[in-house]
Amino acid sequence: MKQHTTQIELIPIARDIVIDHIPQFVVVIDARDLIIDANEVAEHWAGLPKAEMIGKDPLHIFTKWSQFLNRLLVTEETREEVTLAGEPTRIVELMVIPIKNKSDGTLSGRVVVAHDITERKQSENDLTDMNEILWGKIEEVELLRAQLQEQAIRDPLTGLFNRRFFSESLEKETAQALRDNSTLSIIILDIDHFKQVNDQYGHKLGDLALQQLAKLLTDNIRSGDIACRFGGEEFVILMPNATTESAFERAEFLRKQFEGMIIKFENKKLTCTFSAGVASFPTHADSGESVLNLADTALYQSKSNGRNKVTIFK
Repeated sequence: MKQHTTQIELIPIARDIVIDHIPQFVVVIDARDLIIDANEVAEHWAGLPKAEMIGKDPLHIFTKWSQFLNRLLVTEETREEVTLAGEPTRIVELMVIPIKNKSDGTLSGRVVVAHDITERKQSENDLTDMNEILWGKIEEVELLRAQLQEQAIRDPLTGLFNRRFFSESLEKETAQALRDNSTLSIIILDIDHFKQVNDQYGHKLGDLALQQLAKLLTDNIRSGDIACRFGGEEFVILMPNATTESAFERAEFLRKQFEGMIIKFENKKLTCTFSAGVASFPTHADSGESVLNLADTALYQSKSNGRNKVTIFK
């Protein structure tokens, strides 16, 4: 009997030690929705001693915690995150555990447990922020990489593709034409007497002439064509799936358009012409480089025959 009495006496002592020393907020509410117990953490968070909470409606004790109060009256066990207003504001994981009579299942009360997860959520938010910053930096690096890659294949003055890109494209498109048993044509054009333009009008007007020609090419080639500044005043147009005749017609159209342009800079006006040569794969040669060389030969035939002409290699 003495041993049994000692065990009964130890139960409330053990309860007080456990409940008051766990780091979680604990409040017990009876069937009348009144507080019947609270631990030291609950006292600290509420800013009230337990004696002033016992027998009171939680609505009167936790008036500032609207999210908390909205969840106290559930009849089934629940667990969720809520924010508790105050100094400091807390984010907690709230558990409401109904206590039911074993005999008839009626509700006799609730145990409310709240675990402060503010630091953990802050760490998660910091990690999320860092991830967003990191992805932002990755996107910046990717954008910069794309810009640098674009710069590496573009002529800075005209914005057209450069000679390096043309060489890579010529190899790919020739291989594709060979696989598809299709044609490929190249137009090479060169502004006539361009050195005289620079000497007489200055390099600024000369640069403007190059830019105007580049825009003319960009605006008047097919979507699959590739216009490049080959070097100096020389330009090349790579035309996949284009016959010699269609390439010649395109070059003639561009020549007439350029001949009729008036290039203005400050009080100066300039008109220019270009000479061009056309060759095709596989009509004139069985490799892209060979076609390019033959188009260049045709270009010099145009220059030898008085300039401002388009010549097909023969």
